[in-house]
Amino acid sequence: MSVLDICKAEVESMRDILVAYPSKDTALKLRSLLECEGFNVTYVCATGASVLSIAQEMSEGVIVCAESLRDMTAGNIAEHLPPGFDIVALTRGDTDSFMSNLVYLPLPVDRQEFLSTVSVLVNSVSSFTRRKDGENEVIAKAKLILREVNGFSEMQAHKYLQRESMKMGKKISTLAQEIINDFM
Repeated sequence: MSVLDICKAEVESMRDILVAYPSKDTALKLRSLLECEGFNVTYVCATGASVLSIAQEMSEGVIVCAESLRDMTAGNIAEHLPPGFDIVALTRGDTDSFMSNLVYLPLPVDRQEFLSTVSVLVNSVSSFTRRKDGENEVIAKAKLILREVNGFSEMQAHKYLQRESMKMGKKISTLAQEIINDFM
C-alpha cells in the first residue's frame, strides 16, 4: 500500500463537517480555517432547522456551531440529531448543560485546541453511538470521584472528562476507568 493510498483511506474514513453559524461571515471563516487544515466541510448554514434537515441526509458527521443559532441552541440540536453526530459548540460563557455528543469550547477559542478537538471527533466514531452497557456507570463513578477529590460540581467533572479525553485521544469511558483505578 502506497503513502497515497494510506492518505486516501484516512480522508475517506474522516467524518464530514457541517458549519452552522448565525453570521455568514463567521461561518465562511470557520469553513476556510477547517478546509486549510485538511478537513472536509460539506455544508454551511445558519439555523438549527437546517442542521437537522441536513443531518437526516447524512449518516454521520461533526457539527461546528455557535452555542445559539437563530432558531435553537446547540443543546437543542444535540437532542434532536440522529445517532452518529457530534457537536463542537463555540460559547461566550459557561454552560449549564452537557450531553455525550456535545463539546463546548469557550470564546475566544484557542486555535490549536479547536483544531485538535475537531480532529479527534472527525477521526472517530460518534461517542453518542458508542456507549455500551456499563460505560455510563463508569463515567458516573469517575465524576463522583472527581467531585469528592477536587471539589468539582457534576458539570465541572463532566467537562473535565470531556476535555482530558479529547487531549489524550481516549474515549471518556476509558479515561473514567483510569480515574477509578487510580483512586481505588
